[in-house]
Amino acid sequence: MSFASRFAVPLLVLAPFIAATPARADTTADGAAALQAQIRAWVAGLTGPAVDLGSHAVRVTPAGDAYRFELPLTGPVGNTGWVITGEPITAIAKPLDKGAWTITSIQLPTPLRVDRTEAPDGKPYSWMLALAGQQVHGQFDPTLATGSRFEGTLRGYSSLSQTAAGTHSSHYDRYVWNGSWVPAGDGRVTVSNQVQGHNLTVFIDAAARNRSITATVGTIRSSGRIERLSFERLGAIVRTVSGLVPTATQAASTAAVPNSIAPDDRTRLHDLVAALRDLLGGVQAQTKLERIRVDVGGQRGTLASLTIGSHAAAPGGMLDASFNLAVEGFDSPLVPQGPLHDYLPRRIALTPRVSGVPADDLMSLLDRAIDGADKDSLQAEALGLLAKGPLKIGLEDVAIDLGAATLKANGSVTIAAVDDIKGSARIDAVGLDTLIHSANTVPQLASAAPFLIMLKGIGEQKGDTTTWNVTYADGHTEVNGTDLSALMPSSPATPDQPHVHK
Repeated sequence: MSFASRFAVPLLVLAPFIAATPARADTTADGAAALQAQIRAWVAGLTGPAVDLGSHAVRVTPAGDAYRFELPLTGPVGNTGWVITGEPITAIAKPLDKGAWTITSIQLPTPLRVDRTEAPDGKPYSWMLALAGQQVHGQFDPTLATGSRFEGTLRGYSSLSQTAAGTHSSHYDRYVWNGSWVPAGDGRVTVSNQVQGHNLTVFIDAAARNRSITATVGTIRSSGRIERLSFERLGAIVRTVSGLVPTATQAASTAAVPNSIAPDDRTRLHDLVAALRDLLGGVQAQTKLERIRVDVGGQRGTLASLTIGSHAAAPGGMLDASFNLAVEGFDSPLVPQGPLHDYLPRRIALTPRVSGVPADDLMSLLDRAIDGADKDSLQAEALGLLAKGPLKIGLEDVAIDLGAATLKANGSVTIAAVDDIKGSARIDAVGLDTLIHSANTVPQLASAAPFLIMLKGIGEQKGDTTTWNVTYADGHTEVNGTDLSALMPSSPATPDQPHVHK
């Protein structure tokens, strides 16, 4: 679980407690008792009898003109084998007009410890958290008539996990988070958040491999957005997943995969698929790490920045998902100053993308798999999704900067059937002559010279730019109009049967 996710947990836990009932003006002992009873009943209905909360039930007491919410943590978590040690999560929430609440403080327990001594593999596990300081507040409207916001700052965040494989520790000097929920109609909200982490240090002692890893990051900036999230469907997911907990726990304890799905679990899995069908309208996230230093067993390297992002949506019912990666300013003392060091990549970026998968049909395929449809039938149905798309796999915004030479590219492959595949790409390189000259004069680069000369020979030259337009269709590959299929060992084209381009 990412740090941002752990930080959001108290807000996501306490917010439904408040949302369970409308705001009350009578902050008396009787009012608090009634609110507590309603919240506990609501949580019990959400999780179902399969999840034993034990002593982990919310407590509500009056606090002047506000309520104090307390979520006890210490004790075993049902029969999972996990044991928590720490003070309760607490919050002070004051009811406002028209059902909204103001949250003046949320306090996370520090220190907090989680242990599992009865793990299926017999190996103990522990995780500890400590905070030097914290400040969390916000405003929440469970009626969704107005927006909600949350803000927080953690100082001196330290965590330590211990497993049989080794230990893992991390420390932030400061971590700042703010988020908002904006009503989107029909009981849905658009959720967004931004986080900043400062001076992260990570240490991993992999005892099993006799290796240690130390990494530092100057700044981490992250943002995320979920469009049109349905709380109703999210609640259904919680209920169905809770019902699957006993089966999952038993499978984990025996380290065995069940041969078949029990009827009740099959029903829950169908309910889960139904809830996922229209859970949200889309999701996107991006994280940028700056001033990165890594030491792996004495092998050191640095990066100026690393950016990772993703997005997923289903416009027109067709799944569209992408992942973007950008690396800048790589350096390492293992590469000495000289020709090789001069050609270390200054920037590498790319964006893989997949689109054209019918989302509803994909969910129906999951339902058929849950019902135990045979493998051949599922495979045929999966291939049928290609024709409904067609499936498109692309590689966008490819960029490589070597200083003396740069490369940019875009391309995609369209798959309408196993035997109906087409693709195209455009590649532009600047400074190829400089690379060829270096390969011919620098011994360490000599092996690349023949390949670079061949690339130049099939490219189109315009000024200092070399371009390759690549197409693929009917089993044949062309570069700038030249069919290269005859050069391929498996090509159907032979001297006796030349390929005629259509």
